[in-house]
Amino acid sequence: MDPAPTNGGSANARPEERIRRCVAHWEAARAAGGDDHPAALWAQHRLAHAYRAARRFDDALRWFEAATAGSTARLGSSHWATLRYRSSLANCHYAAGHTDIAIAMFRELLVARGAALGANHPDTLRSRGSLANALRAAGRYTEAAELRRRNVKERAAEPGAEHCATPARRRNPARALPDG
Repeated sequence: MDPAPTNGGSANARPEERIRRCVAHWEAARAAGGDDHPAALWAQHRLAHAYRAARRFDDALRWFEAATAGSTARLGSSHWATLRYRSSLANCHYAAGHTDIAIAMFRELLVARGAALGANHPDTLRSRGSLANALRAAGRYTEAAELRRRNVKERAAEPGAEHCATPARRRNPARALPDG
């Protein structure tokens, strides 16, 4: 059974209150199904997001790592939840300023999502975009622009040139440039 995306606390709640509610939700999910139950893993993931929102990156990384490891062991490395947890972990490293770690993780995630979901799946495209953002932040503009161009090509192939989002997607490569 896949966990339902429950809200462990409003994103607008005070950070410590949101963390407290997420801890309570995680503890309840663990009590009901065990540490490695998908609902407990999802609650762990939500708790990690609460710590990240509070800018407590060390705590957030520890919880994202635990959710990712638990999901990999329980659900497998190509399960949608595991891939989502890996993405959150990489994004948290990026937000914490660990750009080199984030780049390596985004590269691995891009390969994993491409293999599991296909090259033009929205999650694969998001992973490629996240990698481009991290490369841009590291000053690697040429690589970032190439990834953005590839995303435009993959996205244009999927919904079609007439899709309402395609024009905005075509502008995206410019964001990879230093002044973009």
